[in-house]
Amino acid sequence: MLIPLALLMTAIPAHAQAAEEPAAETGRPKSLLPDDFAEPPPPAPGTVAPPVELSPATSGFVAPPRMAPEQTPAAETEEPAKEPEDPLAQLAGPTGQPELLGTLTTASGSYPADIFAPSNARFAAALLSRIESPLASRWMQIVLQRALLSTTRAPAGLDAADWVAARSRALVAMGDGADAHRLVSLVAVNRYTPRLYAAAAEAALTSADPIAVCPLSPTAKAKTELPIWELLDAMCLSVLGDDVSASSTFDQMRRRKEINGFDIGLAERIGSSTGGGRRGANPEWGEIKGLTAWRMGLSTAAGLELPDQLLNSASLKQRGWYVRLAGAPIARRAAFAAEAAATGAISSAEANRIFAAEAATLDRSAAGNSPGGLIRTASAATDLSDRIKALRTLWSRGKPDSVARYGWQVSTALAAARIVPDAALSEDAAAIAASLVSAGITSTGGRWWAALQSANDTDRARFWAVMVATTPAIPVEKGLFDSWAAEVPQHRANLLAAGLEGLGRGRVGPEIAPLENEWTRAFDTAVASRRTGEALLLAASAMRGSWAEVPADYLRRIARGLSTLGMTSEAQLIVAEAATRG
Repeated sequence: MLIPLALLMTAIPAHAQAAEEPAAETGRPKSLLPDDFAEPPPPAPGTVAPPVELSPATSGFVAPPRMAPEQTPAAETEEPAKEPEDPLAQLAGPTGQPELLGTLTTASGSYPADIFAPSNARFAAALLSRIESPLASRWMQIVLQRALLSTTRAPAGLDAADWVAARSRALVAMGDGADAHRLVSLVAVNRYTPRLYAAAAEAALTSADPIAVCPLSPTAKAKTELPIWELLDAMCLSVLGDDVSASSTFDQMRRRKEINGFDIGLAERIGSSTGGGRRGANPEWGEIKGLTAWRMGLSTAAGLELPDQLLNSASLKQRGWYVRLAGAPIARRAAFAAEAAATGAISSAEANRIFAAEAATLDRSAAGNSPGGLIRTASAATDLSDRIKALRTLWSRGKPDSVARYGWQVSTALAAARIVPDAALSEDAAAIAASLVSAGITSTGGRWWAALQSANDTDRARFWAVMVATTPAIPVEKGLFDSWAAEVPQHRANLLAAGLEGLGRGRVGPEIAPLENEWTRAFDTAVASRRTGEALLLAASAMRGSWAEVPADYLRRIARGLSTLGMTSEAQLIVAEAATRG
């Protein structure tokens, strides 16, 4: 049975980043578990559906039909006339089997193949379906992305192809459309289900690779009976040069008004630009109000430039997709790179490459003051003061505690790693440390701590708070905690205290009362049963929204649970992030 997305969502605000005030830490935080697996009632007889907005921002594509594959509509009592064979069906496809699938191998960082196998697939897929935007924690998102891309066995209880679809959909929701596209592209075409068709199309569009759906469109059009696939099939026929059939379908769909006319026009534009047709008119962007995967992917693939107002209003996940589109203007990709780095959609190294590529398009004076130029100065300038000044300039970008501000910490991590620990830099040591741990660079923590022994208490306490979770050589001292906690929000101080306790480093700060609810019971059970993948999904579900919405006890349990499951390094980085963003 397919899991309806609408019934798995809870009515909570989809905050992109930290709120001004921390959420109250009570025993009744927002519900984090799926609570309904029933199918929704069918629409009332005679209901006329409005035109479909392709790839709406909430979920990408309309849900696949809930008719079981073996069922046939009651009205189809006669064998339909045989249609001419669709030439698209002759295109070669992949051969991967969804029962054991992933883009990461053991050599490239895959988690063990059985991390999801012991869990109930429907429960795990329901948890994934509730991810609608990047997570509060960059490191929690990176861990989850790694798990979803690992070569793992599908859990029982759901068609294995539907499990791949759930993995892909969550990756897309977190801003990682490119990796989702690579994942679903491994699956053999004859294993596709309606849900996987939808996931594959959305992932291809977020990657500006609409032609990738062409091997799927003949069977998808027949199996899903959704207008989106009729439109994609027409686009692909046009790409192959069958402009007559494609034009007929485009015209019919306009008359039926099942799909927004603007979106039909983008499909025509793709067909014309690659297949030689003559129907690709320039889009009238004033006809629409929002950006979707369809509009971003098709316009970029067709070489069309998106209007500023649409890009400026794009969500965090959409900006994550856009940054990785090689066909998009480099200046625009660079404008979103820091935010994408902050969420985990791209790495620090990827952000640096984008900034360097942008700098290469500028004249010498402009290039030196661009992010790429400043990162180059911070990395390689002869004068240490010039390097520190460049880092400070980048760290000051974006509003305090904003996604962008954190993204600049991530983007400067490789440059910060080239700074030799020095007591003379005690004033900047905490900021350097925050940049390092944001990208997982923790090896110099002990050397910095040794260099700061003669620094003033304030500078030592600030550095201590950032690095203590990741560096066992740094002692847990209540005096340092109290000094740091006096100048940060109470919720942030509580998160670090709880995180350190969860890591087994001892107790500092006020006592954090344990919570007892459906989430704590589910998470503790998953950890005790060694269901690693399920524990990761539950941990991620606790970090939807903002850090302000994460109760301190949840972080304590997550740190303890991940450590128990052999993921101590991952737990340390999540706790260290809380000390800078909570």
